[in-house]
Amino acid sequence: MSFRIADPETGVTQRRHVPRLRASDPMRSSRVTTFLGGANAVRTRVFAEVGGLPDEFFYAHEETDLAWRALDAGWMIDYRSDMVLYHPTTAPSRHAVYHRMVARNRVWLARRNLPALLVPVYLGAWLLLTLVRRPSRRALRAWFGGFREGWTTSCGPRRPMRWRTVWRLTRLGRPPVI
Repeated sequence: MSFRIADPETGVTQRRHVPRLRASDPMRSSRVTTFLGGANAVRTRVFAEVGGLPDEFFYAHEETDLAWRALDAGWMIDYRSDMVLYHPTTAPSRHAVYHRMVARNRVWLARRNLPALLVPVYLGAWLLLTLVRRPSRRALRAWFGGFREGWTTSCGPRRPMRWRTVWRLTRLGRPPVI
């Protein structure tokens, strides 16, 4: 279960804190394909069945890795707008390692969980999205360094999801190519 995150002063929920593509209405609860690491509840049985957060990731996308494994095992994830965690509005780029870790871990996420056919599609889509967002030269250099690191380092065990799970993610509005 993913909770809604809201700023304690304004009550505003940042778009990036709604774990779905159509995030314009943070007050709409729905089934989702991932959850927010700092605002969630996960059954102990899920951890027992699919394992925990991947230690190798350390920061960024470890929740999606766990979510994809849980969905592949038949579990469901709900975003609950009525369950609120208050956190001041911040930028994720406040962390010095943000761009590098986001890129490295996205490569690891794909390598660990996606069917081989989807790995280049998923990573190509994120490469294009990153370039369209026009990050600074310094951020882009860090991002490409992380992307390269994701290919040249161990990402942990590879357990590609079933095509049935790919279809389930797609039906939930987040095909694993975006």
